[in-house]
Amino acid sequence: MAREGGGAAMAPAAAVVRYGIVGVGMMGREHLHNLAHLAGEVEWEQSVRVCVTCLADPHPESLLLGLRLAAELGLPPPQTFSDHRELLDSGLCDAVVVSSPNMTHSEILMDIIGYAKPHHVLVEKPLCTTVQDCEKVIEAAKQRPDILVQVGLEYRYMPPVAKLIDTVKSGTLGQVNNWNRFNCNSGGTLVEKCCHFFDLIRLFADANPVRVMASGAIDVNHKDEVYHGKVPDIIDNAYVIIEFDNGCRGMLDLCMFAEGSRNEQEISVVGDTGKGEAFVPESIMRVGKRAGGRDGVVTIKAEDERIKYQGLHHGSSYLEHLNFLSAIRSQGACCPAISLEDGLLSVAIGVAGQLSIEKGRFVTIEEVLSN
Repeated sequence: MAREGGGAAMAPAAAVVRYGIVGVGMMGREHLHNLAHLAGEVEWEQSVRVCVTCLADPHPESLLLGLRLAAELGLPPPQTFSDHRELLDSGLCDAVVVSSPNMTHSEILMDIIGYAKPHHVLVEKPLCTTVQDCEKVIEAAKQRPDILVQVGLEYRYMPPVAKLIDTVKSGTLGQVNNWNRFNCNSGGTLVEKCCHFFDLIRLFADANPVRVMASGAIDVNHKDEVYHGKVPDIIDNAYVIIEFDNGCRGMLDLCMFAEGSRNEQEISVVGDTGKGEAFVPESIMRVGKRAGGRDGVVTIKAEDERIKYQGLHHGSSYLEHLNFLSAIRSQGACCPAISLEDGLLSVAIGVAGQLSIEKGRFVTIEEVLSN
């Protein structure tokens, strides 16, 4: 662009979005990596500058690791705090990434949402560890229309998964009314780790869950470990069947000791006219029609040129931050890509699955939402 008379016009100053990170463990530092790459790329595209101004964690060693990483990434040294309330009181940030341990999410979110100065929030999954805490956060957020809260269910953004979502939505596979099969080779309990996959199954079904049946156990991992006199009780394998209100069914096949596999996640969606599959981290999608049979199956390499940092989740965390930043910049014109209600239902399915394993019966979603 040029001014009259031929002189070059001054570009308008970029707006600044200041980020704070609460919880600087492995995932907190992963977010720091992504924000550093975002800071180097996004200004040209959105006329906005991103900076990380502060970190909060009660563990000094985690704060030290965060500071070291910031220095390695060439970022100005962020201010550090031992408590998230101190971070809020500092006035140093506009948006907060909550990546603290799962059981702390509820208290931290309620403090951020209830704080007088608005702070936008990206909270790692699970939203909270119980349905009741999720519901409390949702009710509190309804009173703060000036705050954007997005849940970190970033697997939606993995390129092969995103391409499969688009394929399903386009109607290529016909009506999805059979089953989805997920094979996850790493994770945790049904609530803590598998909420990613429950979110995807619900997204493919395009419906709300009605009831859940699960079978699972601790068969291989952690059986010989003792912490403070207690043996770990997290399951390491499970089958979970989810029935939806439109007649669709989904299934999660979880195995946490299947490292001898080419892919961590294998996702398939079957419609009445075709089938689509996504494979991570191979980053390929296969799609075929019933009429075309095996010979008609097409393999597609799934890539997203917007990704500037692959990280721990194959670029999906970077795209998650791009979407979060776009929602902030829209100033209320668009909703978060993944809402609190999405976070709640992903937790509710996991809670129902855990209860089903314990009770040996189907558990309705209404049952866990009304407790």
